[in-house]
Amino acid sequence: MVTLLTRLLIKNYKNITSPSVQNLYAKLCSVIGILLNFLLFTVKLFSGLISGSTAILTDGFNNLADAATSAASFLGFCLAGIGSGENHLFGHGRYEWLMGFLSALAVLVMGGTLAKSSVTTIHTPKNIEFNLVILLILICSILVKLYMFFYNKNIACKINSSAMKATASDCISDMAATTAILISLIVQYFTGWKIDGWCGLLVSVFIMFSGLKSMTEIIERLLGKSPAVDLVDRITNLIMKYPQVKGINSLIIHDYGLGHYVASMHIEGEEENSVILSDIANEISYKLYLQIDCDTTIQIDYLDPDPVLYDLIYKKAEQEIHAVMFGGGAAVYISRLLGERKNEEAGHVA
Repeated sequence: MVTLLTRLLIKNYKNITSPSVQNLYAKLCSVIGILLNFLLFTVKLFSGLISGSTAILTDGFNNLADAATSAASFLGFCLAGIGSGENHLFGHGRYEWLMGFLSALAVLVMGGTLAKSSVTTIHTPKNIEFNLVILLILICSILVKLYMFFYNKNIACKINSSAMKATASDCISDMAATTAILISLIVQYFTGWKIDGWCGLLVSVFIMFSGLKSMTEIIERLLGKSPAVDLVDRITNLIMKYPQVKGINSLIIHDYGLGHYVASMHIEGEEENSVILSDIANEISYKLYLQIDCDTTIQIDYLDPDPVLYDLIYKKAEQEIHAVMFGGGAAVYISRLLGERKNEEAGHVA
């Protein structure tokens, strides 16, 4: 269904690297999540009231919380797609993370409230009605959540969305919680053991764990999570295709959400190629903007091929290290590293 809708509603849906296309993918999945979760909430609310099961009601409100989370994600994606402005030069993509954090906080609070209700049911258990209709409803709920997990996981990996990755993880928790409820109702039907409240408490724990996990992941990105290895490799491979570029250092990448990055780096080359290197730096910036949606600042460092100057620099560095470290084992080790580095660079220049 999601694949069909993307083809019908998203223009240039194959251009997955485009931030605008990524934003449309995220919005579409959020709307589908709202509809499916609200449908599950309605069905489980009705089933829980008919059967008298606190666990089913708890699971239904869990789906309502998921619908609210999807709605918050949709709002976040709308805000993220505003683009750059006077006060936010690199766009508003991080609104997605902010709304994801608030959603996770709401899920955590919801889980705590439902846990309190489940504890009350444990102290005052009640009889539960269980029939074929309720059985089919719970099985269908598990299958719907399984479907939601697959499409959220698939698209989250394509557009690198933390909110959608959190949604996919939440779907797994929901499946486990609904399965536990289904097992508890079957056990109670055949044995008479009133464990409905305990299963409701278990579902509440799943909800709180899911909310806490999502909060942790989003906080990591807000604090400045290290860039993905494949992103660094893409940038490095693109730059090192130019033979005049001898090396890269001080590469810093900032993630501003929805696939938009800001990077700075130093590229190394020989001074005799200074004009060519300037043109290459401009070309690299343009290619990174087109291929990765990355605004780049590049500084050119020129290598000095004079081996005498190398010797002077490294000998001075060794003397300073010995002076600071009083000639200890650490100084010997660092000096050895400097010597190895010197030999590598001298060979590289040669």
